Amino acid sequence: MKIEIDISGQIQQQNLDSALGFKRSDGVEKSVYLKSKIKKEVIKKYKGQITNLIEKLHCILIYYCINDFLENVHEIIICRDINFRRVKNLLPLLFKEKNYLQGIKINQRNSCGEKSLGHKISVKTFRNKKLASLVIKKEMIENVILKFKKE
Repeated sequence: MKIEIDISGQIQQQNLDSALGFKRSDGVEKSVYLKSKIKKEVIKKYKGQITNLIEKLHCILIYYCINDFLENVHEIIICRDINFRRVKNLLPLLFKEKNYLQGIKINQRNSCGEKSLGHKISVKTFRNKKLASLVIKKEMIENVILKFKKE
């Protein structure tokens, strides 16, 4: 089974809200929503202190979106909207406590062809046509942002 993840409203576009959604190959779907106000506050507070902040925020959205849906998943396919190499290296750091990503391949989506399965979910959430499963709060980001430290 695989999970396809897509984002609408890039993290680096601070004046826009962001919605990240996924759809699993068995039809399970979920989306998370990050308001631009929260995004601006976090970026203003941590810019210059935390390296690769945009990629880490992207990983945090992925974490909250897929955390409870990794059972029997063999592959995670991420959209091309962000520096994939950094996301691929950072994402396992959020799941290291329980080795959730053990044995799961993390791949980048091919740009050619049809939209990803997660695209429709993220766009509908972004345009407020579908309610997000979870609205990300500043405290939620701050609770996990320091998990990126390698031990």
